[in-house]
Amino acid sequence: MNLTQEDKMFVEFYSDAVHMAAESESQGRPIYKEFDHVKIVVPGDPFNVIERRATDEDKQKYPKSWMRYQNSVQTGHDGTPLEQWPQINRALVKEAKHFNIHTVEHMAGMSDTQCSKMGMGFTDLRAKAKAYLMAAHETAAVTAQAAENERMKLMIEDLQAQIKEIGKRGPGRPPKEQAEA
Repeated sequence: MNLTQEDKMFVEFYSDAVHMAAESESQGRPIYKEFDHVKIVVPGDPFNVIERRATDEDKQKYPKSWMRYQNSVQTGHDGTPLEQWPQINRALVKEAKHFNIHTVEHMAGMSDTQCSKMGMGFTDLRAKAKAYLMAAHETAAVTAQAAENERMKLMIEDLQAQIKEIGKRGPGRPPKEQAEA
């Protein structure tokens, strides 16, 4: 019986939401996108675990696990997950997910008919979702500017530390006898 490398390891592909910093900054609210990830474990060695975004090489190297994942994958949802939205509690998140509402964008896009089918309070949540997205859009430029200011501040601090380090060495080149030693 010939075992492949895949047969000797525990390999699991899964989908995970990744925070998109640049898009979040430009939109003024948290943005997440779903990406395929892989977890590779050597059985019997709990310290030998690789967990990262899946590559094409992983998909070719572990075809059985990739096919198993492909057959069970659910579609991801781009946008701001309801769990990241401060306007909603956990019970309402679960209730919304029952109706396949997974993001603030989904909530804001619901029709009056959908809101009435979901029950009391969802019309108000839809209005809050629309207001949240509008406010995020309006403050996106301010958020992006604040992030840029923070990056510049860190860069200035780094440059100041470098200048201070150069100043400790003293001016100019070291004397010739020190340079030759």
